[in-house]
Amino acid sequence: MAAAVVLLGFCWRLWLAHATFFNTDEAWHFSVANQDSLIAAYSASLTLAHPPLLVFILYFWRHLGTSDVVLRLPVVLAGSIFCWVFFKWLSLLFGRTVAWVGLILAAFLPPMIALSAELRQYSFMLLFAVAATCFVERALRDNSSGMMLLSSLSLYLAMLSHYSAFLFAASLGIYVIVRMVSNRPSNGVIAAWAAGQVVGVGLAGILFATHIAKLGSVYPVAQPLQRFGDFYLFDWYFHPGREHFATFLYRGTFGIFRFIFGQTAVGQVAALLFVAGVILLLSNGISKRSAALLLISPFVLNWIAVAAGLYPYGRTRHCIFLAIFALSGVALALVRVARNRSVVAVGLALMVVVLCQAFGTLQGRDMLPLSEQRHEHMDQAIQLLRAQVLPGDVILTDHATSFQLRHYLCNDRPESIQPIADGGEWYQCDGFRVLCAGSPYEALTPESVAAQQTGLREFNRVWVVQGGWGKGLGEALRSQFPAFSAIEIHSFGLYLEIFQTPPPPQIT
Repeated sequence: MAAAVVLLGFCWRLWLAHATFFNTDEAWHFSVANQDSLIAAYSASLTLAHPPLLVFILYFWRHLGTSDVVLRLPVVLAGSIFCWVFFKWLSLLFGRTVAWVGLILAAFLPPMIALSAELRQYSFMLLFAVAATCFVERALRDNSSGMMLLSSLSLYLAMLSHYSAFLFAASLGIYVIVRMVSNRPSNGVIAAWAAGQVVGVGLAGILFATHIAKLGSVYPVAQPLQRFGDFYLFDWYFHPGREHFATFLYRGTFGIFRFIFGQTAVGQVAALLFVAGVILLLSNGISKRSAALLLISPFVLNWIAVAAGLYPYGRTRHCIFLAIFALSGVALALVRVARNRSVVAVGLALMVVVLCQAFGTLQGRDMLPLSEQRHEHMDQAIQLLRAQVLPGDVILTDHATSFQLRHYLCNDRPESIQPIADGGEWYQCDGFRVLCAGSPYEALTPESVAAQQTGLREFNRVWVVQGGWGKGLGEALRSQFPAFSAIEIHSFGLYLEIFQTPPPPQIT
């Protein structure tokens, strides 16, 4: 039955992967992997703020096909297998009833499905992280050095998937030390764990020296490096003097549960259930107290990273590694509410899923709503460009949207890429000429479009394409600049629009 649930979750994820178009981050990741050699792909991966594992996977996988659903299939598989391993781990640690509740939440909550249908690193990180915990539990239960080595290998893969796994690795290390003090495993198990930690620290050092330490030169706007993501995750980094630390943690903790469950009210209740679940463990003997430490330590380590300015905290996918522990605590509390009756507990979990699916509140940078990311929107936009844009015209866009155009309009092979001042570039593909204007970190604005208009007089017509995470560019132009008041805006959902600019005034 658990396998059937995982299979249903897989089908749901696969359908979503087929039904939606690439957001800008997904298109960017594929463009990085779509290189002529593995070395070139690795070099390109250094421009991302993530480790290279996904890029390596995509480099080889793309030979099977480049449709959106084929490219997303490894992520869909990883997200589905995560649900199964999560179920097995919870069964080992807390019993079958808790495992069933956790499985239902992991398999069917909207954000867990959506993240598993995007071409991003999070599904691989979650899979390898929960595999590391599961193998650790098996190693300590069976006194198996082989299982401990498998745990270390899984941990390395998690670290190569996403840098949030560094926080996970530290929390798992604390848990293993506490367990080994109380359980007294064999010398072979201890030696296997110690060797694994040495290699893990070495891997972290290599990633820091070859990638993390150099991100400041790749992203000059991200200074200082300690607050790397502050330029686009400002609200989720702690800023002393802007608010109290305790207030930030309070807001961020409820934000994490809101993101994991995809519904504001349910997320707030889930945060309280998690606390109740940890308290239940603390009141049930030494063995359960170590499990409570495992659930709470990742949050505490994230708090420490927040205080140091090293990592964001709150309603963002960058903290999704906490879902492993958050869902576990909530599952424990729901089982206690159900008085350990399996049918009632599963019913409560299904009710939570139905509420989150029916009244979800994910929006904006949380995640694009399904209604705004349907593949039909992108298909219609590309069809319009192919039908209306003539050889003498030019397409004006920003860097984020450019990755989508390269994938859908250029079939992933733009030609004659020419860098220009201010970080922009020109390129051609299939007879289209595209100007990617402005800083790599900024979307088009009404001011930038108006400024570019004068410099593009040589072209018959200028077509502006705005995708990515921005919206409302055309309406803003209409309201701010009278010369653009008559533009006809072609909207394909809230986050994708195309319009032709009026001819610039003639110079006399």
